[in-house]
Amino acid sequence: MVMVAKWSTAMSDLELVQGMARRDTQAFTAFYDRHASTVFSLLCRLLGDRSEAEDALQDTFWQVWRQAGAHDPSRGSGIAWLIQIARSRGLDRLRQVTLRTRRAGDPLDELADRLSTGTTTDQDAIRHETQDSVHQALVTLPSEQREAVMLAFFEGLTHPEIAERLGAPLGTVKTRIRLGMRKLQESLRATGVAE
Repeated sequence: MVMVAKWSTAMSDLELVQGMARRDTQAFTAFYDRHASTVFSLLCRLLGDRSEAEDALQDTFWQVWRQAGAHDPSRGSGIAWLIQIARSRGLDRLRQVTLRTRRAGDPLDELADRLSTGTTTDQDAIRHETQDSVHQALVTLPSEQREAVMLAFFEGLTHPEIAERLGAPLGTVKTRIRLGMRKLQESLRATGVAE
């Protein structure tokens, strides 16, 4: 007697997601087999690294398994839901890779690289002098304030994103940024850069 798989290729994504919501591993396997290569290709393009894409793929399908019961078919198809999760996991991994890369070097060196210019006009010389003053003012900040200010103004993170990245309460992050900016302003006034 030949056993027929409960979840055939004729099953819709919605049926497979509903099966996963009931914790049916065969439904998960069928959904994975159907979409893993597409998601992996998307993640490879997004991350540019096969190993990182493999990790993001695993994160994606782990989240799909955990949250299958939360899928709302009125808000999108199963594949649209999957792609949204994959994109989110891929962007999270991209941020992690970027952060690891930046942490490998000195953030103040990176700031100096970002602020430096290669031209020598008077305006560029003034800009370079201002950048040096900003760099020196940043160095004088306590490390917690400097890190929060740099995440906010050089990486463009929101206060909640900074709080999450630093593992600090939102109010603490806001206070660090406010105090850091106040100290920067005072330091720059003292050097004549800011009025």
